[in-house]
Amino acid sequence: MPGSETHDQDPDKLAYATGTAAAATPTPTPQTVSHEPPVHTDTQVDEPSREYAAPVDPWAEGEAQARAAGAQLPYSMDPPAPSDAPATTVPTYLRTDPGAGPRPYGKKLWIFGGAALAAAVALSVTAALLLRPGFPGLDYRSLEQVTRLQPSQPITSGWSDAEVLGDRAYFAGVDEQGRAGVTAVDLGSAEQVWTSPDAGVAKSWSQMIALPDAVALISDPDYSTSRARLVVLDGKTGKLRWEYALGSSDTVHFGADVVLVVDREQGTLHGLELTTGKERWKAPSPDGAAGSTVLDVTTPDDLTGPAGSRGRPFAPDLSDDDQVVQIASDRSARVIDVRSGTAGKPRADVAYTSDKMVAHHGRLFVEESSTDRLLAYDLARLATAEPAILYTAPKDAQVDALTPCGDDRICFVETVGYARDKAQVVAYDLEKHKEAWRRPAAGAEALVPVGDAVLAVADDSTTLFDATGKATWTDTPGTAVRLDAGNVLQFSDTLSTSVSDRTLVGVHPGDKPVQLGLLRDMRSGTCAWNTSMLACVAEKDFVVTRFAG
Repeated sequence: MPGSETHDQDPDKLAYATGTAAAATPTPTPQTVSHEPPVHTDTQVDEPSREYAAPVDPWAEGEAQARAAGAQLPYSMDPPAPSDAPATTVPTYLRTDPGAGPRPYGKKLWIFGGAALAAAVALSVTAALLLRPGFPGLDYRSLEQVTRLQPSQPITSGWSDAEVLGDRAYFAGVDEQGRAGVTAVDLGSAEQVWTSPDAGVAKSWSQMIALPDAVALISDPDYSTSRARLVVLDGKTGKLRWEYALGSSDTVHFGADVVLVVDREQGTLHGLELTTGKERWKAPSPDGAAGSTVLDVTTPDDLTGPAGSRGRPFAPDLSDDDQVVQIASDRSARVIDVRSGTAGKPRADVAYTSDKMVAHHGRLFVEESSTDRLLAYDLARLATAEPAILYTAPKDAQVDALTPCGDDRICFVETVGYARDKAQVVAYDLEKHKEAWRRPAAGAEALVPVGDAVLAVADDSTTLFDATGKATWTDTPGTAVRLDAGNVLQFSDTLSTSVSDRTLVGVHPGDKPVQLGLLRDMRSGTCAWNTSMLACVAEKDFVVTRFAG
């Protein structure tokens, strides 16, 4: 079970966190929250207002930390963060993205493009090594506007967002009073399915999450009450299913049919029915929850579908066996079945809650801050089997951005001291028990898997390394996002919540890049996508644009 990029957005079987405690507690799979419109988490923002320096209050500090951690990937009151890039309320997805502690390989969005970009993207036939069977090049075509829709609430300078899950797009905006309006669109027919005001009013909204047959919205905590709203609307009708009052530091993780709320004030975990909001199960947290970190366990399929700029999956592999890993303040770890609430036997001395961690494909990876060792635990035998020691970082080196990059590989960014310009991306082979490859990646701060390849994301550029470590392109300006395990969408600049233009390029490594055209007058930081269409908020309306298929 994964944890967005703004859809980044980072990483989501999605987990969302709110408040200062959530920001300090790393979680893999959520999106970031702010009083400004979110940038799809994983989204890089080009506006000065999105730069967070020395916040002066707990809410701002939490938001800044959450955004830094990035992941639209769990959903917390964080992801996403800028593109495939988290306090008022910070979704902990993606720890996008595009922070301190484990950066969730979140679930949401990221990008780049332009004529100059196409010239810069030199793709060789050997890059086909990047591809997995079953992920051929998409039928890219020039951008075509499919439909424009008028919002039920006027789009203001406040929060707005778009989400895509399969053939359904959701758009949201708020009026000056904080009243949210949500619109659902069938992408196959390009027809509006419903529009709903049932989400109600909040002083500030932070995020929207598309779920199977439902859509959820989370507000920022109210300053006067320190409570936030989790609202779930029915996907078929837009009617309010239920709502839940969240504490300022609670986190939220979504499974196939259960919503997991980590209640940090009461020290409990609540499993709520997605359809009704009724409590299916309740369990005490081993340390009162306040100091724990909860990580979504992602699957290989989470790495092959559309994702935000910081890697948060837009369509995570939600299933009946969804799991999370809870790291308590006493350094113990346990695996919890999200559907039933059943917890496995805990193991002592696994990690500090601030250690960098990611849970994927049956393993828990931990970079021990006390020893500089990278360890892998077998989740099926967490309490009994000794961990594998994968790697020990050199003296003064820092390991960041732990990210699965294939079924049996883990990738990370290694930086010696503060020399970010000399950062390296390292891929470790879990079957051969050795480094698969190591490559320079100046300024890299997040990694986004694309099948067995990986995107290394810096502040304003992206490098794609194929399965052999070959740089398919280097330092390409803008933002790149995953469409599937063999296709990437490039935006010519970082994503922004301001109305602006972006050139798009579709890339299937081994084939010639396809110039898609200019995406005009869009808030690119709100955009979400599947493998053929983009859903974005424009200046005054909602727009669906086709780029493939």
